Amino acid sequence: MLGLTIAYVHEGSIAAELVLETGDMVTSVNGQPLRDLIDFTFACAEDRLSLTVIKKDNVQLECVVEKDLHDDLGISFSQATADGIRRCHNKCCFCFVDQMPKGLRPSLYVKDDDWRLSVLQGNFVTLTNLEPEDIKRLTTEHLSPLYISVHTINGELRKQMMGNPRAAAIREQLTTLAKAGLELHCQIVVCPNFNDGVELKQTVAELAQLYPAVASVAAVPVGLTKFRDHLTPLIPFN
Repeated sequence: MLGLTIAYVHEGSIAAELVLETGDMVTSVNGQPLRDLIDFTFACAEDRLSLTVIKKDNVQLECVVEKDLHDDLGISFSQATADGIRRCHNKCCFCFVDQMPKGLRPSLYVKDDDWRLSVLQGNFVTLTNLEPEDIKRLTTEHLSPLYISVHTINGELRKQMMGNPRAAAIREQLTTLAKAGLELHCQIVVCPNFNDGVELKQTVAELAQLYPAVASVAAVPVGLTKFRDHLTPLIPFN
């Protein structure tokens, strides 16, 4: 059963009046299954809600709520998505996770690439795992801001640097999202002799043409560590 697990119920809130507790799972609102926190936020904009809740003892409840439009239910969830985090399938030549030492906390090795976390938390994503239904949801629900790791607007070069054929579609993806009126913040990890110089100028110039949809562009120098065994040879900026 997919849903969002309650991490905390705020004292005196609507959720507290419903006797919802930490560990309970909200699986749907108004009959619509919850895919993520975005779905929950949209649903809670209504003044009448029907929540399907699975209690910690696996008993299912239907909770009906009547509230003012802007009233908050007073629930914090333990996760932002009901189906886990979409992972990165790229093999970027500059990936910082690949050049970290062993033995650090496990969360530092998680390569997330989930556009929902970009909208909700400001995580940077590459868009290489977007499916047509994701594009449709982003544009029809007008979900933004999105924080996008562009690196280069040159599709062939981006495919080479990111080790993923799907990376080549970046120009078309950005154009589609911009035409839909989404707010985009772009990042370029600049690697000497790859996407600097003329390539960097071209990338910035094309991103500027998408203003005001592209609201910002950050160019950051590649970070390198001594743990780059068997990785693409890169040099730092001086």
